[in-house]
Amino acid sequence: MVEAFTKVSEASRLLLDKGLCAATGAESLGMVARTLKVDRACIFENRTTNLAGRFITDLRHAWAEPGVVSPHAHPMLRSLALRDYALSWMDMLEAGMVVSCATREAPPMMRELLERQGVQSVLLCPIIPAKQWWGYVAFEDCHQARVWRPEEVSLLKSLARAIGASVRHASMRSSLSQVRTNLTSVLRTASGDT
Repeated sequence: MVEAFTKVSEASRLLLDKGLCAATGAESLGMVARTLKVDRACIFENRTTNLAGRFITDLRHAWAEPGVVSPHAHPMLRSLALRDYALSWMDMLEAGMVVSCATREAPPMMRELLERQGVQSVLLCPIIPAKQWWGYVAFEDCHQARVWRPEEVSLLKSLARAIGASVRHASMRSSLSQVRTNLTSVLRTASGDT
């Protein structure tokens, strides 16, 4: 377990140093997932569509063990209406709680979706960069109906916090960049350099 905590620390450092993007998302997921012998790991981001404000979660980043089908190969994960598949899971994640479940015990529509992907058990943890629920990170076991140990839950929570910190830092950098752009524009206007 010490190695797993070390990998979470390395993943956290990578996400804070380089930000959350396709490469760092997959790499950080893989670092932690490999040490826990997890088959797949994913990061989903929440959004509301323009169609009547429908709530969707989008698969943003994923990692899969060699020989396991990537989550990116499943188009339904690109715009998943989590409310339709597992309302209770959505409520738990939004409340900041972890979801730990064998596929056979999942809500019916979610169970069918997971079975089609060959997933035997899942562990989901919310990503909350500030006060609002941003998305969630998932570990998936495709070989056994795993009972997730408390230390595995703790590791996933740590990874979710690192992802949240990376998202928060990116937002702050974007805000600072916008302020800098606005100030530069104001200074140019004030000095007559328009």
